[in-house]
Amino acid sequence: MKLLKSAKIFDGENFVEGYSILVNRGVIEDLVPKEDELYISKIAEVMDFGDAIVAPGFIDTHTHMLNYGINQETSIEKFETFKEISEFIKEFISQNDLPYYIFTDFDESKWKDVKTPTRSDLDKVSEKPIFLRRICGHMGIGNTSFIKLLSEKVDLNAVKYDAETGIFLEEIPLKIHSIFPYSEDFQEQALLKAQDIFLKNGITTIHEIGTYRELRLLQKLRREGKLRIRVRFYISDTTPYNFEYTGIESGLGDQLLKFQGLKYFADGSVGGESALFSFPYGRRKSQGLWLLKENIEEEFKKALELNLQIAIHAIGNLAIKRVLNIIEEIGSGESFRIEHFEFPEDEDIEKAKNLKVKISVQPNFIYNWGQENGMYESKLGKFFVRNNPLKKFIKAGLEFAFGTDAMPPSPMIGIKGVTLHPLCEERLTIEEALKYFTKKCAVLTQEESLLGEIKRGYLADFVIVDNNLEEIKATIVNGEVLSSGRNN
Repeated sequence: MKLLKSAKIFDGENFVEGYSILVNRGVIEDLVPKEDELYISKIAEVMDFGDAIVAPGFIDTHTHMLNYGINQETSIEKFETFKEISEFIKEFISQNDLPYYIFTDFDESKWKDVKTPTRSDLDKVSEKPIFLRRICGHMGIGNTSFIKLLSEKVDLNAVKYDAETGIFLEEIPLKIHSIFPYSEDFQEQALLKAQDIFLKNGITTIHEIGTYRELRLLQKLRREGKLRIRVRFYISDTTPYNFEYTGIESGLGDQLLKFQGLKYFADGSVGGESALFSFPYGRRKSQGLWLLKENIEEEFKKALELNLQIAIHAIGNLAIKRVLNIIEEIGSGESFRIEHFEFPEDEDIEKAKNLKVKISVQPNFIYNWGQENGMYESKLGKFFVRNNPLKKFIKAGLEFAFGTDAMPPSPMIGIKGVTLHPLCEERLTIEEALKYFTKKCAVLTQEESLLGEIKRGYLADFVIVDNNLEEIKATIVNGEVLSSGRNN
C-alpha cells in the first residue's frame, strides 16, 4: 500500500484539505484524515508531496500521440519567419540524405512575415522533394519535386489541390504519413518518445486518433509492457462495414488499451480556411469545405448497429449545424461525439444537449489563436469572439470535456486558455478547468466510475501540481510514479 500526502487534493470537483490518499494495488483504497496518517504510515509506503496539489491524472480526450512523436524531428513550429524555416530545411537536408522531406507544424499566423509559402517559394529552398504541413494538419504545401513524386502515388485530380500554389487541403496533409510511411521501428520509437512527453505533462489517459497501423503498434507495446499511458483508440481511416463480422465494438480491450470507435471529418480548420462557416472568410473568401460524403447517414446507422462510437470533427458554425441535423435525422445522439465544436450557434448548443451528443473541446486553441489580435480574428473578423463559448456550454447542460489535439499536449496551456477567453463571461474558474480535464473526460468513454476522480474504488492515476498550478511535479499511473517534471 502507498499513502500519498499533499497540502491539497483536487478530487475532480473541488479542492479538499485535511486528507491523504491510500492506494492499494493500483486502486484508490480510501481518503485518510490527517489525524490517521501516523497509524497508516506504519503499514504503507509514504509519498510526501509537501505543499503540492494532487489531482486526478489529466485525460486528453482528443490527441495524436504518434503524429506528435514523428513530428518532433522535423517540426518547424518554433520558427518566426519563412527565412528561418528555409535555413533549417537546407541544414536538415545537408545532414540527412532522404528520398523526400516532410516538415510539420508551421503556423504562419505567428510569423513576423505573415505569408503562406507556395510551391515556387519551396522550389527556391531545394530541388529535393519537400512538403510542409501546417500545424492544423489540414493544409500543406509541396514543391515541384514533391508534387511529381506524390503524383506517382495519388491521383491529384481526386484531391483538393491548387497546382499553381502547390497547396493541398485535407486528404493529402491529413494522410501524408500514410502515403509516405515511416518504418515500424521508427514509429515505435516516436510513440515511446511522445508517451514520455505526454506523461511529463500530467496526462495519464488519451483518446488517440490514428490508423490501423498505429493500433497494431500500440497492441505490440501493450504486449511488451512498454505502453504506460492509458489509450482509448479511434480509427480514422475506415468504415463500420469493415467491422461487420468481427464482433469488435466500442470498449473492447482492457484498462490500459481499448478500442473506442470511428473518426470522421465534417470540415477542416480555420487556419487552413477549410472549416465550414455560413459566410465567406479568410484570404480566399471561401466558406470552407464540407467533407462528409453523401448518404453518410447509412454508414452512421451501421456503426450504431455495431455498437461503435462515432466521433465527428466539426469546427465551423455551418459544419456543426449540418452534423447535428444528420444526428437528429438518425434519431440517437448518445453514441456520437463532436470534436472541437468551436463556433456553434446558440440554438445548436441546445440541440446538441437535447440530442445527448458528447463534445470534445480544445481549450489550448483559445490560448494559441482565439484571443484578440490572434489568427481567428485575422480570418474571421469580429466573429472570432464566438469561439469556444464554454460558459454557455455549462449553462446549457452540454456534456463536454477537454483535449489538447497535441498542440501541444499540455493541459496546463489549455487551463490558461480558458481563463483568457476574449469574452470575460465565457472564462472558466481553475476548478472548472481542472474538472473538464479530469472528471468530465471520463464521461466521453463511459468510464465515469473508473477514471477522473479521487474517490474510493477509482484507478490510482494522479498528476501532482505545484500550489500555484504552474508546474507538473510528477505523474502517477496505477499507483506508480512514471514521470516527474514537464517537458512540452
